[in-house]
Amino acid sequence: MTSRDWGGDIVVSQGVAIYRGRVGDNSLHSHWASQLTIALDSELIFETRAGRRSAGAVYFSSKTEHRLESGFVCSIYLDPLAAPLTNSVDFKLVDGWATLPLDTLPEWLSGIDRKTDLRALVESGSLLRPRQTMDPRFALVAEEISQQLALGRDISRNALAALAGLSPSRFSHWFVECSGVPLRSYKKWLKLRLAVDAVLAGQPPMEAAMQAGFSDLAHMSRAFSASFGFTYSDAMRAMAQSTLV
Repeated sequence: MTSRDWGGDIVVSQGVAIYRGRVGDNSLHSHWASQLTIALDSELIFETRAGRRSAGAVYFSSKTEHRLESGFVCSIYLDPLAAPLTNSVDFKLVDGWATLPLDTLPEWLSGIDRKTDLRALVESGSLLRPRQTMDPRFALVAEEISQQLALGRDISRNALAALAGLSPSRFSHWFVECSGVPLRSYKKWLKLRLAVDAVLAGQPPMEAAMQAGFSDLAHMSRAFSASFGFTYSDAMRAMAQSTLV
């Protein structure tokens, strides 16, 4: 395995995904999830449209183009509907990103290392907090989308609009106003999360992709690359060949 391979742990749960390990090959990309990446050995090196930088930790808001260049890191991807990290950590975004000194992070973040139980961190509830100003109607809509996708059903915009008491055209604008993302993009994020979670639970990749609502494995792989900047195959190989110690 070369230094440009990914290798580490991946945890996927409702609303959050965490990767801890080596940074391998990846391209400049953006995704609907916000991302916090913390260096676990030395400063991480990353790239944005503004150029190349180094930091102890970096935060990218939704749809901010970036690329991780090197380092052994912990990257946390938060659901678009979660409260942004700016609500609990004091920093200012410039062009959608910000570098963060490790001593400015809460202890439960700055204390992450190679031995941290990532599943326990996810289950603690510290990472994922709902938006405080969420419209009650939107909470119902978001829950309905999650439940239907989990059952293998892709609920229509018209059905969701009726649930919110809005016309279909108004609903599309309202969804973006409430969440910051289009309905189709949010569904794709949820489907990807369901598919990856199923694979990690032992399901065959093709079966997991189809069950999550993708047309085939290639469709899921394209969505994965667009979301994380590295391929689904990279992620599975990283887990299979993980050498964290």
